Amino acid sequence: MKRFLFVFIMAVMLVTPAFASNGVSMMCTEPYNLSSGASRFMSSASGSNLLAERLIASYIKKELKKILEGDFNIHVSSYSVKDLKKGIFRSFTFDGTNLILEGVHFDSFEFATLCDFNYISIADIKNPVVMENIPIAFSAVLTEDNLNATMQSSGYNKLIDDLNMLGSSLGVFNVSESRIKIRNNKFYYVLKIKLPFVRRPQNLILASDLKASRGQIDLTNTRLVNNNFLVDLKQLDHVINYINPLDFSLNILENKHAELTVQNIKIQDNKIYTSGIVIVPKDNRG
Repeated sequence: MKRFLFVFIMAVMLVTPAFASNGVSMMCTEPYNLSSGASRFMSSASGSNLLAERLIASYIKKELKKILEGDFNIHVSSYSVKDLKKGIFRSFTFDGTNLILEGVHFDSFEFATLCDFNYISIADIKNPVVMENIPIAFSAVLTEDNLNATMQSSGYNKLIDDLNMLGSSLGVFNVSESRIKIRNNKFYYVLKIKLPFVRRPQNLILASDLKASRGQIDLTNTRLVNNNFLVDLKQLDHVINYINPLDFSLNILENKHAELTVQNIKIQDNKIYTSGIVIVPKDNRG
C-alpha cells in the first residue's frame, strides 16, 4: 500500500498536447456516481470543497513523510466534499525536490493525473479499490550524485552481488566497485573489476548512450574508453543494462499496482531528464 500511495502521489505537471492525445484521452472515463449539481454548487460556494481539498492533501503529505524524504507539495482538486469522501476527484499533482524513497534518490520528481475524473472507492478504507484506470504523467531529473547514492542502496547492491555470482561461476570477473560519471553531457559507467590471474583490480570505463526503448531506459552503443581490455562489446550492453542504475531508480514506480512507460530521456546541463506515463490499473474488484 505504501508503494501504491507513492506512485499515486508522484507525477508531472507538464503534459504536452502530443502526449495527451497519444491514446491517453481514450483511457479516461466519463464522470459517474457524482453528487447532484446542487450539492456540488453548494460545496464550492461555501468554500467547504476547498477546505476538504487542503485537508486531504495535508493528510497525504503527512503519510508520505513517513516513507519519503525531501521537499514536496501536493494538490488535490475535487468535484465536491461528498464526492471526495467517496474517493472521486478531478486531479492530483505532486512536485518534489531532493527526494529519497527506499534508497532511491531524485533531484526532482513531478507528476499529475491526466483524466478529469478519477475514482478510488474508499468504502473500506483499509482496502481501497481503483474503480477506473488512472493514467499519470511523470517527469524526473537525476544527477550523477543521485545515481551514485542510489547505487549504495541494498537493492542495487543485490544486483551487483547477483552479477558477481554469475561472473565467479564462469571464472570471468568480479565487480568490486561501480560508479557513474556525467561529463560534458556524456554518460560514463566506471567499474572496478577483479580478473583471474591479475593481482590488482582494474578500472573498466564505459561510455553509453541513453535511449527510451520499449518503455524502459536502455544504455546503448556501449564502448570502452580505456582500451586495455579485450571485451565483447555486444555483451557489454547486456551486462550494464542488468545493473542499469537509471532503470533501477524508475522501477520503484513499477510494481503490481502500476505500469511504467518511459517515453523520453536526455542529458542536459549534466543532468538526466526523463518523462513518461504510469498507469494505475483498474482493480478487478471494482
